[in-house]
Amino acid sequence: MPVNVVMPKLGLTMKEGRVDRWLKKVGDIVKKGEEIVEVSTDKITNVVESPADGILAKILVNEGEIVPVATPIGIITAEGEKLEEVEKSEEKFIKATPVAKRLAKENNIDLSLITGTGPGGRITEEDVKKFISEQKVKTEEEGPKKEVAIIEGQALEKVERMPMDNIRKTISQRMKKSWSEIPHVTEDIKVDVTELVNLRENLNHISDNKFTYTDLIAKACVIAIKKNPVVNWSIEGEYIIKNSSINLGIAVALDNGLIVPVVKEADKKSLLELSKNIKELSERARNNKLTPDEIIGSTFTITNLGMYEIDSFTPIINPPESAILGVNKIYKEPVVLDDNIVIRHIMKLSLSFDHRLIDGATAAKFLLDLKKTLENPLSLLI
Repeated sequence: MPVNVVMPKLGLTMKEGRVDRWLKKVGDIVKKGEEIVEVSTDKITNVVESPADGILAKILVNEGEIVPVATPIGIITAEGEKLEEVEKSEEKFIKATPVAKRLAKENNIDLSLITGTGPGGRITEEDVKKFISEQKVKTEEEGPKKEVAIIEGQALEKVERMPMDNIRKTISQRMKKSWSEIPHVTEDIKVDVTELVNLRENLNHISDNKFTYTDLIAKACVIAIKKNPVVNWSIEGEYIIKNSSINLGIAVALDNGLIVPVVKEADKKSLLELSKNIKELSERARNNKLTPDEIIGSTFTITNLGMYEIDSFTPIINPPESAILGVNKIYKEPVVLDDNIVIRHIMKLSLSFDHRLIDGATAAKFLLDLKKTLENPLSLLI
């Protein structure tokens, strides 16, 4: 009996998904639980596993096409089961005129993707022709294009135009919305993290868990936010939303963009719990295993570019949040300490905030509290 591979509902808010890449081709043997196709929402990419052992007999939704949740996108049959039997099985559930069926077969079109306009929802010849026309236009509009770039009246070498994928579209839309609607102000502060460096080394020496600087800074942010809760609030229309929980977004770089998984209720977690949660979410993000529910609800975001040797930058606020902390590289610098010149580990932190809600002095107070915690890091263990 044929088994449908369907577009999964990856989260409570997901309504449709896009088929990004088939990992198997028609005729391949598949095992139940084996990854067979990559799909994406407007925020994340995930994989769909085969619902049964058998053969991928038919692909119903091609790469790049978007369909509603629960729509069949492929068919698995048992080994030895004829493709004709699969097609007959499909026909039992699809109402279409003989001419429409013939036209669809001639053009290798899956009738289940077409909405019928005939009596009782029956698919007509005109419905199939309209579908063929729409697909042709869509292909022409979305396909990569080579064209000549004209600059100051001179024709340069050909450039390639290609559509954004869903993740890049979302990043583009959200960054434009954030930068155009939120009055950003960025404040920087220099922190002596020598004791933090020593603490991390000692923790990693005695613990099976390997702590990162992001882990330690995340815990310090929780402490500083508790002292300056407005940094954790947001604006909704003409209202101020006083978020009671501290949900930390941790920016994770991907090959094709950026994603921000969320550590829910970070204020209730120990340093070890935070570290493990961040590691798990980051790994799931890099392996396209996150669910939509794991990337919503953040109230404050941390983005770390220190590993890229960045001295300072202006992070863009992640709406609907009102602040985001940028973490820069750690470097050595001569410092006057007790009238002696010594070499210390220094790091700059960059806080971008929504000036509609957070005043400059409030942001400075948050950064100062964060600085004090990182310079005296034993409180992170409490």
